[in-house]
Amino acid sequence: MLKHIVLSIAFLLSATSSFANSGSDSITAQPFSSKVAHNVPSWVEQINSQLDSVLNVSENKISPVSSGKSSFLEWCSRKGVADHLDASFTLGTGGLGLEVATPLTKWATLRAGIEWMPSFNIPLNFELSSFSENGATNDVSHIQEMVKDLMGLDMDDKVTMNAKPNMLNFKLLVDVFPFQNNRHWHFTAGFYLGSPVVGRAKNTRGETQTLVGVNIYNRAYRYFTSPDFDPYMVAIGNGTFLDPELAMEYHDKFERYGSVGIHIGDYKDGKPYLMEPTKDGRVSAKAVTNNFRPYLGFGYSSTVDKDKRLSIGFDAGVLFWGGAPNVILHDGVNMTKDLVNIRGKVGSYMDFIKALPVYPLIDFKITYNFF
Repeated sequence: MLKHIVLSIAFLLSATSSFANSGSDSITAQPFSSKVAHNVPSWVEQINSQLDSVLNVSENKISPVSSGKSSFLEWCSRKGVADHLDASFTLGTGGLGLEVATPLTKWATLRAGIEWMPSFNIPLNFELSSFSENGATNDVSHIQEMVKDLMGLDMDDKVTMNAKPNMLNFKLLVDVFPFQNNRHWHFTAGFYLGSPVVGRAKNTRGETQTLVGVNIYNRAYRYFTSPDFDPYMVAIGNGTFLDPELAMEYHDKFERYGSVGIHIGDYKDGKPYLMEPTKDGRVSAKAVTNNFRPYLGFGYSSTVDKDKRLSIGFDAGVLFWGGAPNVILHDGVNMTKDLVNIRGKVGSYMDFIKALPVYPLIDFKITYNFF
């Protein structure tokens, strides 16, 4: 097209030049058409030759790129590599998820995405217990009265903690379709990657007064039952001291009542473990696993519309998180490895966790094919 335009312009210029250089006699003696026909070829041939060389070079430069793109796309289409893109929404035991998938070959697909467990509370109730040389007991009424008299604090006989999941994972999976004539079923291998802390628990705000009371009582208990205790040297401020007889009375009470805490379970040697709050009156725990978690499973999917763009399916498998999670308390005690005979509902949870060295994943998903 460009070549034709340039040739047309050259033709007109040549004709105009010939007309300008000829006289009036020449016009009558020689027709205009013959004059143009005599001068045009030299202009046309030169421009035509130059345009041919320029356009040929341009065509030679463009042709290999177009050919390469076409060849690559043809190869992808022929081999079934990245010839379509799927996006899925998932819901299951791993939480809510989004993922994208594209073929690696005609028999394998690469999937990548994220999965997040929404936050929700699981209330855990722990009873307060006291421990003395006579053993452990759940009756802490005498300690409650003592704390009320001495400090004016109301203590409950139990502490509530809220446990929450903490799961946010990136996943990279490969689906293998072993049956050439059946694209519904697949086997899956890959991994999940996320924070090593998969759950947390801490006391509710309403338990603060009780936990502060436990701390104050235990500090007093240790002071009055210390081997260095001197009833004549119990300072009460402003240079005054507690009456020695009253000091000995408190000493005897503390020895009978013992220390107080949350009797979660026992050490392996049989000694009771009583969890005490931190200095600021808090108790907490966290469940820890490996942050890299291999996955094995299988799945099924099928289209549900005429255009075969929308499909539903499921995936089922196991997440290997490196053995049973370690439930570590704020004081460093590992409930999974250090304690036995864990009490109440928490004990049932711990028995369940210890029996699961892998985490079962069942996800239902809706998939849309973009191209």
